[in-house]
Amino acid sequence: MSNERRMTTVALIAFSLVMAAVVFVFTRAPIEVEMQEAQKIFYFHVGSAWTMFLAFIVTGIYGIVYLVKRNPRADAIAGASAEVGFVYGTIVLLTGMTWARSAWNTWWNWEPRLTSMLVMWLIYAGYLVFRSSVQGEAKRRFSSVYGILAMVMVPIVYFSIKLWGSLLHPPQDTVRRLDPLMYWGLALGCLTMTAVYLFLMWTRRDLELTADAVRTLRQRVTEERV
Repeated sequence: MSNERRMTTVALIAFSLVMAAVVFVFTRAPIEVEMQEAQKIFYFHVGSAWTMFLAFIVTGIYGIVYLVKRNPRADAIAGASAEVGFVYGTIVLLTGMTWARSAWNTWWNWEPRLTSMLVMWLIYAGYLVFRSSVQGEAKRRFSSVYGILAMVMVPIVYFSIKLWGSLLHPPQDTVRRLDPLMYWGLALGCLTMTAVYLFLMWTRRDLELTADAVRTLRQRVTEERV
């Protein structure tokens, strides 16, 4: 399958899943007794968080691949995944704040999960600033190291409740006690966010590789003219 056909297929799958998730969440998933309609944020909040973790892990893994093989394609995947993961992280923070306002009557609380999540978001903001300010081999090499080190934040954020406790976030095993329709809504939300991530990441990767090819071509033309 060519890259163009693969992208088209992934785009259609992602679009179909988005439509299915929206319909299922707002028409089939039951309304939670305490939070009422505001609980619907749960399906997209958790799905975004799962995909964010996946994206940052991909960034770290492909950073390792680049350092071993010096393959620009691996660096492009790492950078693209970090960008999309950062967007998902922003969604997690915004939906989390919206949920907090509805559930706890406050937009923000400095509890371990929220605080560690904000720290990780800022770390990857720094990663993206670094990649945009440096070019060439230095960008690829140092951003790979940065992405590998930053990946440590993924388990810290995920296990923050077990490490430091939380009066606000439920424990991880809460998912097992969900209503079956809520559980399937959550699974559909995670699958949807993952499909959208793949489409966005592959699109951004191709743009990065194209931009690198254009820069290389311009450099060759300039050298030939000189």
